[in-house]
Amino acid sequence: MPDAHLSSAAPAFLTIDTRAPAAVRELIVEADGCLKAGFLTGGTVCAQKAIQTLLQHESAEGASYEARLHALSQKYPSVPQSLFALCIRLGESPSKEHPALDVERLKVLVVALKIMLYEIYVLGPDRVDRLKYLQQMVEACEAGAHGQKSTVVAFPN
Repeated sequence: MPDAHLSSAAPAFLTIDTRAPAAVRELIVEADGCLKAGFLTGGTVCAQKAIQTLLQHESAEGASYEARLHALSQKYPSVPQSLFALCIRLGESPSKEHPALDVERLKVLVVALKIMLYEIYVLGPDRVDRLKYLQQMVEACEAGAHGQKSTVVAFPN
């Protein structure tokens, strides 16, 4: 785990942005609260429910939990595959003998979910905006030089 003494400010991706779906945000906040209070079963259930809610919100179809996460990974190919792998590994409903994740695994799952939300709802839209801005600049540059629309595409449709 990164040393908390190195920086007083938490990384941006650990703060769930308001652009993420409210229901998913609330479940992750609840999972985080349960984790801090030592309620591992409650935290595990909230984190799992957050994944299910995200899959539903994003209309990720599939015959199984893993297939639905795979569908979501295909929808967002720029999101690191390791995040989906962690959700598959840690986010499935645990067995009756082990109803909750241990503290460290629950922390990993909650952070993975926060990063996934940041990648999907913050970085993705920001990336699109940056590339659209660049495309407009390229078009303006080429139009000014040649009086026609650019053939260079910085952001394909």
